[in-house]
Amino acid sequence: MTKISDTIKNNSVESRAFTTWLGDNGICYTEVKLNASVELADACGNTEAIKKISGDRIYPLLVNLKGINSITKEARDHFAMRERTPAISAIALLIKSPSSRIIGNFFLGLNKSAVPVQLFTNEEKAISWLKRFALPLK
Repeated sequence: MTKISDTIKNNSVESRAFTTWLGDNGICYTEVKLNASVELADACGNTEAIKKISGDRIYPLLVNLKGINSITKEARDHFAMRERTPAISAIALLIKSPSSRIIGNFFLGLNKSAVPVQLFTNEEKAISWLKRFALPLK
């Protein structure tokens, strides 16, 4: 089973707030950098990174939020993809703890996404869930 910590980050895209890469399991990964304060420009840049890595394919996305410090409302709105065509098929958000899940579910309720989104504290369960949305690898 591929884990974020085990995935080779070939062809990764680095930005101020994120590292993004495509795993060998058909899942795209984004890891928020430690203590990052994510703003709209960061969110837009990460969307472009995903498009660059994905080419013309659509992949499920695992977002590791464990290092995040904060995220602006504008960045959350951008990630909800209500006003644009999604470049991904589903999103698993990896969070620190069950208490983070309460806060995360509250924000997800306010920011309905254009694709399926689920919160996880366990990476293996997140990957298993995302594999349902993965296309066969070429």
